[in-house]
Amino acid sequence: METTNAQPDAPPPPRPVSTQALRYPDFRILWITTGLVAGGVWFQQVTLGWLAYDLTRDPLHVAGVVGARTLPLLLSPVTGVIADRVDRRKLLFVDQALVTALVFGFALLLRLDLHRVWHLYAFALTFGLLWAANNPVRQVLTANTVPREALMNATAMISMAFNLMRALGPAVGGLVIARFGPDVNFLIQGGLFLVALAMLTRLRAPYSTADRARARERSPLRNLADGFRHVVNEPVTLLTAGVTFGLSFTMLAMVFNQLPVYTAEILRNEDGTYLGLLLMAMGIGGFLGTALLAAFSSARRKGLLASVSFALAAVSVIALSQAASLWLAFGALLLQQMFVQVVMTTNMTIVHTITPDALRGRVVGVYQMEIGMMPFGGLIAGGLSRVYGVDNAFLIGGVAALALIAVLSVAAPRYRRLET
Repeated sequence: METTNAQPDAPPPPRPVSTQALRYPDFRILWITTGLVAGGVWFQQVTLGWLAYDLTRDPLHVAGVVGARTLPLLLSPVTGVIADRVDRRKLLFVDQALVTALVFGFALLLRLDLHRVWHLYAFALTFGLLWAANNPVRQVLTANTVPREALMNATAMISMAFNLMRALGPAVGGLVIARFGPDVNFLIQGGLFLVALAMLTRLRAPYSTADRARARERSPLRNLADGFRHVVNEPVTLLTAGVTFGLSFTMLAMVFNQLPVYTAEILRNEDGTYLGLLLMAMGIGGFLGTALLAAFSSARRKGLLASVSFALAAVSVIALSQAASLWLAFGALLLQQMFVQVVMTTNMTIVHTITPDALRGRVVGVYQMEIGMMPFGGLIAGGLSRVYGVDNAFLIGGVAALALIAVLSVAAPRYRRLET
């Protein structure tokens, strides 16, 4: 049985509530490595989308390549089973080592100018399979590196680290593409991943409470069924997951998959510079949203906060569909991601708070299947872009999201009234 009473090494001096979770040494390691990994991931986001459009000039290929990276996250429940049966720290370390090797290998392929479209699909799919373990396990370990009272702050700060790199990575990545080429982008990714790998050797999980041996007494299939059963039978978890699935399918999929097309066809920029700036806007917005949550992590009316933010994110996507200049698009995306991250971080905190640690990996795995649904929304967005134009695809996505949260607020008021 793992320890349940671990505390920080020594009583630290008082800190502002916005940095409460940084009191805990293991959380600091997780937070720093999350920032390093996120920097690499966002370098990759801008590069893959640009490569796909540069090679094919086809919105469906852009959607397909970007989607291939997120589709394997449908396997997150399987990752959750593994995370509830083995040492989560070791699982993260091995996965990070494989990701690092993959990225350096792809950088070599680009450097030798041997890449073709199918290489993009193969890399994206393989990276996605590894990320299907990396991201959910990081989320689970957030709850294992801090006590319950610091959980909202820790969840928000993990998102802050991710979004800070999201703000910096794409802008720098776009400039690196234009000046040095995409192979250098992947070399930088590999370097960031390698530093994170070295730091993970020191990570511990003092707030783990589950006995992994008990999970291993059942078959992996039984473990998997237990995770789904818990989500279905726990109304708050089911509602929270439904809201997140709806947000990903109607808004995130549209924007993430078709932003390279929007940049080229609406903003008339094809060298990757504008794409990097727009992804930077999304990162700034996400950082601001999670920074606000970190500062006000004691807010109790989480359901109302998430519902209002969902609606405002939808309005921002509608505004994006009508923007025809870089700076209007920049502002719309900043606001959209600020509200999106409020929804996502609040929902993840709710899930962590009400889930027993013995089931946490599986429940978070089911919850994160929503990212794996994004390719389906992206293919719809690609089809709509091809027929009606990317601006109208964004309009349809925003209106659909607004209608969804309106129906949910009436049909399932329990979510809107949720307090934790």
